[in-house]
Amino acid sequence: MLTPQGIAFATPADLGDVTNYRSFCRAAGLNPVPDGYGLLLVTDEWGNKKTLVTGDVEYVRTIVGATPEVLSGLELPPDKFLVRDGWPDSWA
Repeated sequence: MLTPQGIAFATPADLGDVTNYRSFCRAAGLNPVPDGYGLLLVTDEWGNKKTLVTGDVEYVRTIVGATPEVLSGLELPPDKFLVRDGWPDSWA
């Protein structure tokens, strides 16, 4: 069971420029892709922080305005996300 805690975007525009975006990708162990990444910050049932990463930025943008109730009941397609341990601030 994953509990949503936040949403973030790792795109050149959201990170300020291509250099920052490439630095993020290196720290996250991701290949840079043209549209960047959407991130769902979650905790598991033991309180461990995880980040769900997808190249489908628009999918993540569609759930930005969702209420906590909608997010908590959201069924995420398992083939849409990579799972990374921790949150981006711990990847540096």
